[in-house]
Amino acid sequence: ESILSRIRSFEYSQKNAVLVPVATLGVGGMLVYWLRSRHKIKTIEMGDGWWGSGERPLKGKEDESIRPFKIETSDKEIEDLQYRLERARYTPPLEGAAFHYGFNSSYLQKVVAYWKNQFNWRKQVEVLNKYPHFRTTIEGIDIHFIHVKPSYIPHGQAVQPLLMVHGWPGSFYEFYKIIPLLTEPARHGLNEGDVVFEVICPSIPGYGFSEAPHQQGFDTIATARIFHKLMNRLGFKEYYLQGGDWGSRITTNMAQMLPQSVKGLHLNLIFVSKQGLRRMISVMLGAYVPWLVGLTKEDVRRTYPFIQKNIYDILRESGYLHIQATKPDTAGCGLNDSPVGLAAYILEKFSTWTDKSFLDKDDGGLESKYSLDELLTNVMIYWVTSSIVSSMRFYKENISKDPSLTADARVGVYVPTGIAAFPQELVHTPRAWAKQLFKNIITYTYMPRGGHFAAFEEPKLLAQDIMHFVRKVEQL
Repeated sequence: ESILSRIRSFEYSQKNAVLVPVATLGVGGMLVYWLRSRHKIKTIEMGDGWWGSGERPLKGKEDESIRPFKIETSDKEIEDLQYRLERARYTPPLEGAAFHYGFNSSYLQKVVAYWKNQFNWRKQVEVLNKYPHFRTTIEGIDIHFIHVKPSYIPHGQAVQPLLMVHGWPGSFYEFYKIIPLLTEPARHGLNEGDVVFEVICPSIPGYGFSEAPHQQGFDTIATARIFHKLMNRLGFKEYYLQGGDWGSRITTNMAQMLPQSVKGLHLNLIFVSKQGLRRMISVMLGAYVPWLVGLTKEDVRRTYPFIQKNIYDILRESGYLHIQATKPDTAGCGLNDSPVGLAAYILEKFSTWTDKSFLDKDDGGLESKYSLDELLTNVMIYWVTSSIVSSMRFYKENISKDPSLTADARVGVYVPTGIAAFPQELVHTPRAWAKQLFKNIITYTYMPRGGHFAAFEEPKLLAQDIMHFVRKVEQL
């Protein structure tokens, strides 16, 4: 018995010698996995999509060629426009209404007179074609973009690829004034050439010369995936992103989807939809003890009185959004049929979104920041492509869902981020609030002037801020 008990004791100790290290390794492994998973960056799943007409072909690879594209016009197109402009009907404005009821019809008649008698669409087509245009097929639809490379590269300087994305009711044309500042900065007195870009400006699908999706559900995440595929097709593994309006949401999704491909994200409008108790406390205390909740004096000046600036002003400017997020095709019918209606609908945004005080001006202050040629060229891009309805649908695809349930709702942005906060933007987001979503803010600039259409209105200010941001990222 003594011998047997010793044998059993020996066997038990041998089992322990094996089991204890195994158990220790198992628990240790689980602990390491848990610690690593806590620090792992969540991303949006890239997935795939098909937006062409009908079912996705089972066989055959998509044509990945990049095809040169040229904007063209015709006598028939111009004659049809003139015919419609001649037959427009107007309702007299209320006395002293300025732009408080929307686009003032007295000024609209002046705009239409210029459009009929002085605006030269053929000349503007030449202006649009001064940069190289291309199209390529991605996920069943043709994607339009311009790609501008620097004419001179300083010795030893790497050219930074920069994707710039527009919003509504803008277009790729918004970037025409900022492109030369970014591709040839030294020539425009911006620096000694230490930061040089090649710029890619795509048209969002359904806008301008990009084909509209034929299927339901095309949102900013689908757009982000397509634009990543575009950059990959152009041969870029890493690149910078810049956007405002929808372009901000799209490029933010791109940073959430493939952070390893995004060297930096620069925005001139930010969306932080996450609310909660912390935000409520920040709003309540911000007007009295801003320093306690991380707000600056400038934040206070731009944010308060809170109810006026963040509820009443937004309600006044967002009627279009409710229409487009619910029944875009209904309202779009009239806009797609009437160039005058289209111009009023689009150009009204270039008034009050540029400067809120333009409500009080009979001409909406439109010509104080832009020329009629510039404004009408943007309208014409929507007109000749019949893209107003498909551009409006983008709101329904993105806003008709519960924002807390979207794929990007719980995914932070960890790539280096630069924010240019323009004083006349529709809504101001302090840095302290932006940090809830953007975890790696490298630069946050209170811009001295400018509104929603930053690249179109203040190209030099925006270019300087982009360069300042990229310099900082490159030094990291």
